[in-house]
Order: sequence, then C-alpha cells, then structure tokens
Amino acid sequence: MIFSLLNVRKKTAATLAGIAVGGLCLWGVAMWQDISVQELFNLLISILVMLTAVIGAALLLIIVIKLSFRLLGRLIASNSGDEQRNNDQSDSGQR
Repeated sequence: MIFSLLNVRKKTAATLAGIAVGGLCLWGVAMWQDISVQELFNLLISILVMLTAVIGAALLLIIVIKLSFRLLGRLIASNSGDEQRNNDQSDSGQR
C-alpha cells in the first residue's frame, strides 16, 4: 500500500485511507449530482466536525464512568477499612 512508504502505523494508515476513500466518494457523488466544490468542502468539514463531536462525547463518557467507578471503589474500601478498625477495637476491648 502507498502508506507503507510513509512509514506510519497500520491504524493510522487505515484511518488515512478511510478518509481518502470517503473524500473520493463524496467527490464522485458531487460530480454526479453537479454539486459545487464549496458545497462539497462544507459537507466534508461538517462530517469531520460531527465525527469529532461523537468521539469527544464518547471519550468524555468513558472518563466520567471510570472516575465514578474509581470513586465508588475508594468509598467502598474506606467503609470496609472503617468497619475492620471498629471490629479490631471491639475485639481488643473484650479481652
């Protein structure tokens, strides 16, 4: 593939190839439907902005979920540690 000459990773090459194929498909449809280059460019930018927004929202959701699980784990560990200390104190007081 042409991207092997550029010395990029497989995922990066696949992303670039996908964007290139998408752009060429849009260009083909634009020529077929007689759409101007400016409208085609606006459409491409709009799609890229939408994809960026979706990816950003997904990353934000992942961060929120991971932080909430981490916080929940700390609260559970803190509560179990308090119960353990209370049990140890009550056991030592009975002796």
